[in-house]
Amino acid sequence: MRARAGTLLVICALLAVAHTWPYARAPHRHSRVDNADYLLNAWAISWVAHQAWSDPLRLFDGNVFWPARGSLAFSEAMVVQGLMAAPIRALGGSPILAFNGVMLAGFTLTAFAFGLLALRWTGSWPAALVTASAAGFNAHLFTRMAQIQAMHVEFLALALFGLDQIFTRAKVRDAVTLGVGFALQGLTSIYLLAFTTWALIFAGASRLCTAGRGRRWRAVALAGLAAAVALGLLAFYLHAYYQVHLDQRFARTSADNVSLAGSYTDYLSSVSWVHYWWSRPFVEVSRSINFPGVTVLVLAAGALLPGRSGPEARQIMCAVGAAGCVAVALLPRMPGYERIHDLVPLFWAVRAQAHIGQIVLLFLALLAGFGAARLQQAWGARRRWPAVAAALVVLVNAEACRAPLPYRDFTGIPDVYEALRSEPGAVVVELPAYGRRDWAGNAVYMLNSTRHWKPIVNGYSGFLPASYARLQPALEGFPGHDALETMHRRGITHAVLHEAAFVGMYGRQRFDDIGAVHSLSEIARDGDVHIYRLR
Repeated sequence: MRARAGTLLVICALLAVAHTWPYARAPHRHSRVDNADYLLNAWAISWVAHQAWSDPLRLFDGNVFWPARGSLAFSEAMVVQGLMAAPIRALGGSPILAFNGVMLAGFTLTAFAFGLLALRWTGSWPAALVTASAAGFNAHLFTRMAQIQAMHVEFLALALFGLDQIFTRAKVRDAVTLGVGFALQGLTSIYLLAFTTWALIFAGASRLCTAGRGRRWRAVALAGLAAAVALGLLAFYLHAYYQVHLDQRFARTSADNVSLAGSYTDYLSSVSWVHYWWSRPFVEVSRSINFPGVTVLVLAAGALLPGRSGPEARQIMCAVGAAGCVAVALLPRMPGYERIHDLVPLFWAVRAQAHIGQIVLLFLALLAGFGAARLQQAWGARRRWPAVAAALVVLVNAEACRAPLPYRDFTGIPDVYEALRSEPGAVVVELPAYGRRDWAGNAVYMLNSTRHWKPIVNGYSGFLPASYARLQPALEGFPGHDALETMHRRGITHAVLHEAAFVGMYGRQRFDDIGAVHSLSEIARDGDVHIYRLR
């Protein structure tokens, strides 16, 4: 089993390189730095990698949106991904190299974990490769390359393994496996924390219905132990989000859920080269891209067919889990959802309910593995079975393939930011500071801050704090007297000005006026980037 697992890991790593090509060719340079979410998440994992060792008790107090507290929790904290990025950052790798390395690890580990689970459950090598391919490389992931959290669902496989074990072996260590798997998955993403909870609720309910009466109470007791383990591990993480909810009144509304609810079109949408020609009309109206592929659908259906080797408890569990998650995605479209939203905290943390379709794809990947194992039982003795099995794996990958993926070259963070590293007590604002309408422009400032880690006023995330919303309009008057007074009053000590963007927004005369302001002293310059100290 150990040798087969090692082989599976190597195959998954090779598939990850192939599906994301050409990122592996130059992971330090090929990127999507033109995407604000990519920049936000590159900052987030670099912040975790930095803060986890320097000041872990203040992990969630990101250096952005100063002076707001808990700014890491304004979006996805991604603690697990940040810890994975730590060795790359410690060795001098850029945030972009760290992002790409963790992204490739996510594709690889997700495929590996689900493939290993299928191998454990079926004993079939073709089933493992089919499941690994369908789980790790699917239509959903290639439309969310900037959201690195989406690539890391490997711990859901561990949680499902633990859930199955509490109904079969029923040992205390199985409850620990379930609890640890759930907690680790939650630490990759607050979205995935909510989605994993739904997945386990539906899967667990299915297993309770199919389990013998004598096993149910012990399984329920072990599930309770697993919940206690998970809550213990997640306490600091959940407390940080709850504190932001109290301090900032941050919660997703029912209107947020309705606007980004799932639809049947999601499951007809694919951006792969094989399917995009017919799927494009559905892609254009969908909130999440979740077509699993014809091969996966056929194999999954085969796993559920009646017969002598018809569906067993595990197959039924996966089918119920998939159906339940589809229902959660569609629920915001149902009449009376507003009342349901207020009663269910899982809806408060997630805006795009449609993205739970990713969990549907994972359950379908497992079912496809069961379908492949069932085919092997029927055809395994035939001479042509190895060729058929290989063809199934090739078809699953071909139906998902989008490579070569688009990219932009990252040229590095300007060296001028090094000047801020040696400025004691610096609090920085980058100008122009973008407002609500175009505030994604602040994302590149967050990436720049990884060069010095000083507090910065700017930020971009899934939430706009009131402190920034009040300050930003005053900064538009820079270098006017009122803007400078506001900056002094707020404790801002340095301004980084991007000349081309500033002139494009406010005109050349406004930039020329800076030279006449005696309270501003230029301490560094690199190209069109100027750093001023406020006196």
